[in-house]
Amino acid sequence: MAEPQMSMAEKMAILTGRKKVEEKPPTPPPRVPEKHPPGVGSLFISDETCKKFNIEKKIDTENNIHFKADTKMVKEDIKNLGAESNFFPLKDMLMNYHEEYFLLRYIADDRYVCNHNFELVYLVEVRDAIIKELEDRIAAAKAAEGPRFWMNLGSDMEVDAEIVKDTRDPVLIQATKKRKDYYLKAALADREAYETWTSAAMECRPFSDPSFDGQFMVEQETATQAIPIIQDTGAQTVQKVHRNNQVQYQPITEDPAKIRDILSSKEMGDFLSKAKYRYVDALQQNEVFDLFEDEFAQFVDEEYQHGDKAVTSVSEYQSFSELNYGKSKMVSAIDWMPGKRGIVAVALTATHSFDERIQVAERVASSHVLLWTFADPVHPWAVLESISDVFCLRFNPVKPTIITGGCFNGQVNVWDITKAQDYQDARDRKEPEEPPIYLVKENKGEKKTVEPPFVPFLLMSTMATSHTSIVSDIHWLPKDFEISVDGVANNGETNLIASCSADGLIIFWDITSSKEPELDPSWSDERKWAAYEEQKYMWTPLYRLELKSESRRVGPLKMCRGFQETIYYCSTEFGEVAEVDLNIPTGTPNVAKVTGVHQGPVRAVLKSPFFDDVLFTVGIWTFALWRTNIEKPMYVSRSSDSYLTTGCWSPSRPAVVYVGLVDGTVEIWDLLEATHQPSMIVHASSSQITSMEFWKLKTPQFLAVGDIQGVTHVLEIPRNLRRATYKEKPAFKNFMVRQQAWVVDVEIRAEGRGAEIAKRSAIIADEKAREEQFYKTCTWDEAAEARYLKFEAEIREQFKGSQPNLSSAESSPPNSPQCNSP
Repeated sequence: MAEPQMSMAEKMAILTGRKKVEEKPPTPPPRVPEKHPPGVGSLFISDETCKKFNIEKKIDTENNIHFKADTKMVKEDIKNLGAESNFFPLKDMLMNYHEEYFLLRYIADDRYVCNHNFELVYLVEVRDAIIKELEDRIAAAKAAEGPRFWMNLGSDMEVDAEIVKDTRDPVLIQATKKRKDYYLKAALADREAYETWTSAAMECRPFSDPSFDGQFMVEQETATQAIPIIQDTGAQTVQKVHRNNQVQYQPITEDPAKIRDILSSKEMGDFLSKAKYRYVDALQQNEVFDLFEDEFAQFVDEEYQHGDKAVTSVSEYQSFSELNYGKSKMVSAIDWMPGKRGIVAVALTATHSFDERIQVAERVASSHVLLWTFADPVHPWAVLESISDVFCLRFNPVKPTIITGGCFNGQVNVWDITKAQDYQDARDRKEPEEPPIYLVKENKGEKKTVEPPFVPFLLMSTMATSHTSIVSDIHWLPKDFEISVDGVANNGETNLIASCSADGLIIFWDITSSKEPELDPSWSDERKWAAYEEQKYMWTPLYRLELKSESRRVGPLKMCRGFQETIYYCSTEFGEVAEVDLNIPTGTPNVAKVTGVHQGPVRAVLKSPFFDDVLFTVGIWTFALWRTNIEKPMYVSRSSDSYLTTGCWSPSRPAVVYVGLVDGTVEIWDLLEATHQPSMIVHASSSQITSMEFWKLKTPQFLAVGDIQGVTHVLEIPRNLRRATYKEKPAFKNFMVRQQAWVVDVEIRAEGRGAEIAKRSAIIADEKAREEQFYKTCTWDEAAEARYLKFEAEIREQFKGSQPNLSSAESSPPNSPQCNSP
């Protein structure tokens, strides 16, 4: 190819020195690959395989370090992975290798020009030669080094100071006993100490205390109090100078004509119209003003201290139940409407088992979500329609009229209650002249009754793009949350939804992604309405995220946002808590850690409202508290007597948690007061508790509790449980620090005990091996046994002739060492 011609301007610039001629670097010669030594092959081993076989990528030019790979593990890796195995290129040589291990060496210079980073020896002779050469080199280096001489650096003085030196000659004591005192008979018997008491030996005569005779020490509760020293003191106050002030002793009154004008004015009429409905609402709730209420009683909580048992009990404020929609159904989810006082949404689902649901799967069924208000505990405020049972629901925190819910069949629904709210607001102001026809119900012989507003769903996801299992949890994402590289975000509004299910997926939905249907101007109104209705069923997800760890697929039940924007914590039905990173690209494991601590499914995963790095999880027997690092929980409660069903944090006290049980009770745990038992037990229902949710307001504080009979109980929390004690937040933070230190200490002690057990097991195994080896070496020798028996008979014959005279031996005890010389 011809070189490009330079212009005249470029040639003049080069000649004048304004531009230098660029010299191209010389092309390096091609590398010549080396030949493989006999019995040695090269291959590429990835980091994951190096970690699996405990191989390091490092070079030691002096010792030429080699690594050993287990032959059995290498062959199993080739059989399991096939062509994906890093050892597959040398399969023919490796499968015929029958030694215990392979020899590997790391190469970083790519000497064979094939992008290989390891050499592998597959011939036994070459392997033994390399090992022998390495051992000889090390032995020669040690021999050339020679013995090391001890250098005194001053430690001899410390050793000399630690030596215990004698200050006097040792005292020699010799104890003797007469020979006749040996082998004397003695009779031993029990004897009381006071029988041998002498004033010379004992100063205090012993006695038996009847108060402790046969009694056991029992646990007693005692109290101590430090009382300050009482002293009389005095203080002198500064007397201020008296001065005369103006005092009004006659009330200010208006003219009667002016009073009549004020009472008949339009402003007074508007005020009375607004206050009338609030007054009527208060009368309906029997909230009569207490004239004898102590306004200063709210400051009494300052005297409350940890451990005080005199606390006010939790009382039931109100309960909601409905026979038409809630018969034979349970409360599966509860959520309070933000920005609206006293409105709670309750999802009712059928209490069918899996087999019963299969039998009724072909039948057309419907489910409902009821909205209740304190103003009318008998009739629902609104009714939301669903084609399947709703197991989780959430209000939009920014737009309270938007509600989303997850269904049993895996679909996600969205409702808009704006029209129902407008109708109810107008009804609260004054009765409408003519309610809508679909809200009027008339029976024969009865008056017309107005039904609550019936709200159909606004959007419903398609079955093909929804979950394949029950939607167990659903959340609205924050305003600044982005879901894709294209920058799809909430844009200051809360429009994104995240739903999870046991099928191992987290699906993200956008309520603004539904497009308007294409309409033809020539269509009739019915056809246009049908096109809009059809569009409701075409809602598709924005993004689908599959949860995978390094070993398996993870199926989440509950989830909550972590201390970072892209970190989420999910629970599984196997008692595990998983940390999920949403920033990891698709196709790679995005579950960083999976820790199992509970038995059975984890019913709740909640983040503390006071600490962003503290989690609260509820299993079927225990609940636990986690810190940022979820390797192990920092606190696990004792096993409960009944199954745990749900739990929640206190919205106003950092150290208080609420746990619902299958027997209908709610346990209130104040972890600063006691960690081994609940501080209070509330009997909220006579049946199993299924869900709990707190009202976001601090005062009054209400807890909605749903049971398996379809009844929603609203519990009023007393003042001592909703008002934090003095410095409760830093005290609970110190408690968590102590718990983390205790967990670390337990792990260290467990490692030490494991090492000690292993050491003892090794010693026992060594002794047992020596004993077996000893028994193997011991053999029966007939000739030696015959010689021993002959020697024994000769000795017995000699002792028979040398027995002493009985008369001389009567004074000696039997078996005495005294005997006559032969």
